[in-house]
Amino acid sequence: MKIVIVGAGNVGKELVARLSEEGHDIVVVDSSAKQLSEFIDLYDVMGVVGNGADFDVLEEAGIATTDLFVACTPQDELNILCSLVAKKLGAKDTVARVRSPEYFELFKERDLGLTMMVNPEYQTAREIASALKYLSAIKIETFADGSVSLAEVKVAPGSVMDGLELKDIKTRFSVKFLVCAVEREDGTVSIPRGNFTLRARDTVYIAAASGDIGTFFKEISGDKQMRRVMIAGGGRVAYYLAKNLKRMGVKVKIIESDEERCKVLSELLDKAEVICGDASDHTLLINEGIKKTDAFVSLCTLDEQNIIMSLFARSRGAKKVIARVEKNGYYSMLQESGIDSVVSSKAITADLIARFARSRSGSKSGGAVKKLIRIMNDRAETLEFTVEQSFRALDTPLKNVRLKNNALVATIIRGGEVFIPDGESEIKAGDTVIVVTASEYTDELNDLVE
Repeated sequence: MKIVIVGAGNVGKELVARLSEEGHDIVVVDSSAKQLSEFIDLYDVMGVVGNGADFDVLEEAGIATTDLFVACTPQDELNILCSLVAKKLGAKDTVARVRSPEYFELFKERDLGLTMMVNPEYQTAREIASALKYLSAIKIETFADGSVSLAEVKVAPGSVMDGLELKDIKTRFSVKFLVCAVEREDGTVSIPRGNFTLRARDTVYIAAASGDIGTFFKEISGDKQMRRVMIAGGGRVAYYLAKNLKRMGVKVKIIESDEERCKVLSELLDKAEVICGDASDHTLLINEGIKKTDAFVSLCTLDEQNIIMSLFARSRGAKKVIARVEKNGYYSMLQESGIDSVVSSKAITADLIARFARSRSGSKSGGAVKKLIRIMNDRAETLEFTVEQSFRALDTPLKNVRLKNNALVATIIRGGEVFIPDGESEIKAGDTVIVVTASEYTDELNDLVE
């Protein structure tokens, strides 16, 4: 694909890092020659210096033959304008990063020429809200229009999953699910088979029908849904998250130091309790009930502040802790810290746009990717395909299909019904299938069959 990206900031860099691995023809546009030179040194991309809304600049970038145009500068207005101009000049699809709730709502409800908008704060809040549905969940993603859930969990010592051989799942659980990827303490990643045995502290990804996911969490830990959540920081992510949690029936308490922002949040979020104070003050956190909260979410500006507050919340009894951390270097350091989940707005934004790019890459052999999620620190992928007549293993029992060693069919969706497959299951034209693979980049279903 020919991709033009306007904006060489943090999101642009994260996006180029992902897309450049997939062999796309990428052009980056930015007004800073210095930032562009850094991109060109790091990645195999072309750079154009200038304003991304300027006709001449876009023509120099080759906009007339562009398959995907992405505007991710810090200014919403510029991103929207760039995208509209790019569409007029011939770009097939246009994506704009839009952070303002006002612009986001305006363009979301009307067809004004953008193929897709990405709101980093909104998407971050959605990811956090999904992880807050159950105490034991690190993260939950959905596929096939929400009918399939992919849940990330940590195997607790002595739990029902500790020492479980995968072939025994049917006899040990009342709910159907599939363990589709496992990461060990030493970092080893496996796409497991039936003779695989889970161990304490494994990070496990399970696929199940979304209607069964609640039962799964109850059976592994007696999990109940969240009731009380405390949020440190009252920015846009906190606003969107509070709205999400309200719909889930969760009581929300937000701690924000800026008095004017507190007034705004109190007006916008009538059901949330807004406390004006410094969330890094441990006495305030204790007085506001950190010991009794189900989850603590730290969304302040500084990564270091979020990490420290989250560690304190964990030490004082918060059952679940989530921190917003943007610096990539902190991720591996935090895996054993006691923080349950770490989220990054720039990474979420880049992932979402990269998925969109993969889905727009055209009709592929066997079926094209509709959605993908990178898991295991980008060492494995979960992909959603719509199966076409050209799939080589059509109408063949899976026990007779030679999938690559690092690929696994996690679910089959047919006529709205979700199937956890076994050896006798067959894939038919028109099915939606969810596949987990640790292989390098693929965007067609036949790539996964030997």
